[in-house]
Amino acid sequence: MASKKEKTKKERPKNLKNQRWAGIVAAILALGMVVSLVGAYIGQAVGGGAPLPDQQAEPEPEDYLNYYEGEVERLESYLEENEATEAVLLELAENYQYLTIVHQVFFDDQDAVEKYEQKMVSTFQSLVEQEPDNPTYRIELINLYLEQRAGEDLIEEQVEYTKDLLHENPEPMLHLSLIQLLSTAGEDGLVEEEAEWLQEYMAARVASGQADNEERFYYAILLGEYQGEINTAKDILEEVLEEESEDSTIYQNALTYLEYFRADNDEQEIIFE
Repeated sequence: MASKKEKTKKERPKNLKNQRWAGIVAAILALGMVVSLVGAYIGQAVGGGAPLPDQQAEPEPEDYLNYYEGEVERLESYLEENEATEAVLLELAENYQYLTIVHQVFFDDQDAVEKYEQKMVSTFQSLVEQEPDNPTYRIELINLYLEQRAGEDLIEEQVEYTKDLLHENPEPMLHLSLIQLLSTAGEDGLVEEEAEWLQEYMAARVASGQADNEERFYYAILLGEYQGEINTAKDILEEVLEEESEDSTIYQNALTYLEYFRADNDEQEIIFE
């Protein structure tokens, strides 16, 4: 029988990868969303949109709510009389997303959150109809379907189409996003299948020297999160750090992830020694 330490190491990729990914990605996305939210609001106000009630004071939650509700009303009114272009639908979806965040974070209004999530579903369905070969829109739709607990047939249709698109025109970041959604949905077989496909594709690019540092960063995530090759992933991240400028986004992302790996390894050693 395997020792407790060996058993833990063996089970670690399956049991802890969702927690690890969720922790780091949630932190990055949360920061990005807050910055984007404040930046968009202030940017519009400075650019001639609805002014802040007191430009010397911090905006209140109601200010954000009023602003984005106004943007949604403007865009929905526009669509009543004009063609639904990709650009307008994207802007509308973004404002719906901001409203879900405002209602959830500041007001704990689940009814409003569900209302705007459903509007996002309709908007991304329209975007998929307009741009059927854009995997980003399909991944957004899959994510929303999972959150809304949509029917399995709807989800499977989008997953299959998205897989085909990414196999035909690989995009590692989007493929990792799809793999994580599949993992969240408990589709372990599909996770293993897609992770193996992506590893084979990226290993060939790395070996041939075609992969840039951004791709190598995604490769490290794939190896560390889904293939259990944490030491190899750390080696790749250290190489990326050696080659990148410290003020580059890739450097900062690689450093954050490397520190996360190291901290997790230290914790595991303390617990199971």
